[in-house]
Amino acid sequence: MKTPKEIYKWLQANCGKGCTGALTSTDSYALVTSVNLCLLINYPDAPPELFAAYGAIVRQMQPKTRWMAYHTIAMQLDWQHRNMIWHQSVLPEGDKPSFKCAFE
Repeated sequence: MKTPKEIYKWLQANCGKGCTGALTSTDSYALVTSVNLCLLINYPDAPPELFAAYGAIVRQMQPKTRWMAYHTIAMQLDWQHRNMIWHQSVLPEGDKPSFKCAFE
C-alpha cells in the first residue's frame, strides 16, 4: 500500500514540486485510494465493479485535480495501463492531463 507521502513524492518528481498544492483533503483521500486500487485492476478483464469503484473514487476529486489520479496509475503499474484503466472506469477524457510526466 502506497502512503500519501510516497504518492506526493512521486507526483512532485514527475510533475513538478508544486503540483499537489490544489489537493483538498477529499482529493487526497481519493487519490491514495485510487492508487492502491490499481493493483486489482491491472488487466482489462478485471471485474467491472472494480473499474466502477475506481471511477467513483476518482470522481470524488475536483475535476482540476483528477489528472493526478491518471498519472499515478503508472506509480503502481506501467505507463500504458493509464489509458486502459481510465477508459474501463468510464472517466472523462477531458480530465486526463495534457502533459507527460518527467520520467514517462
